[in-house]
Amino acid sequence: MHPDHEFSPPYFLHSPFLLFWVALSGVALSLLTAAVMSADTAAVLLQENGPVEVASAVLHFVVAIVAAGIWFRRGGLAGLIALGALLLGVRELDWHHAFSTYGLFNLRQYLRPEVPVMEKLASAAAILLIGTMLVVLLRKSRDRIRELMVERPPAFYGAIVLALYLPALKILDAIPRWFKEAGSVLPETAMKYARALEEINEMWLPVLVLLFLLQLYLPSRAGQRYAEPSYLGAHR
Repeated sequence: MHPDHEFSPPYFLHSPFLLFWVALSGVALSLLTAAVMSADTAAVLLQENGPVEVASAVLHFVVAIVAAGIWFRRGGLAGLIALGALLLGVRELDWHHAFSTYGLFNLRQYLRPEVPVMEKLASAAAILLIGTMLVVLLRKSRDRIRELMVERPPAFYGAIVLALYLPALKILDAIPRWFKEAGSVLPETAMKYARALEEINEMWLPVLVLLFLLQLYLPSRAGQRYAEPSYLGAHR
């Protein structure tokens, strides 16, 4: 096929600021949603295991499937992204609490005497499996990560946005708890905005991850070597 007729990704994927602007639009959407919703409606839609949280989990699982499919065909960072998206979806549905007293990722699960020994062992085995998979995928991806840092294609800046976005979501999640631990509670309106910022941006996160995947695997012609089959298939 003539080079002029080769597939070219949409221009917006070439922007290093793509994920930044999309993340900002998620914040704006959250604030707008909170502004137009009553406190009662927000309490129903944004509650734990409510419609928005379930939608977030479904989107994470979709991204995990897409990323896993890319990884099996092309290798690269998609395997690590697939595992991360799967874990985020599981967290949204609180499945890590379903078969444990305090949750797989809570130190109390392993230190408190009321947790049965077999439950501690099963939880530790699950954590060991997840940790092993992360280490293996990180080792397989280290060349990709190094090249992203050296070449700095648009996906490099997208990775920075994701690295900042995730802890920001954790902070939003913790704000009501911090007030409660301080012996206070957020006013109803403030709680509505805090919950909207947290839950809607958590639902927005899979969108950012999917765009990051597209930037990784559909780069601009200037970074064409990222799209070469020999590059993407190596070091799986």
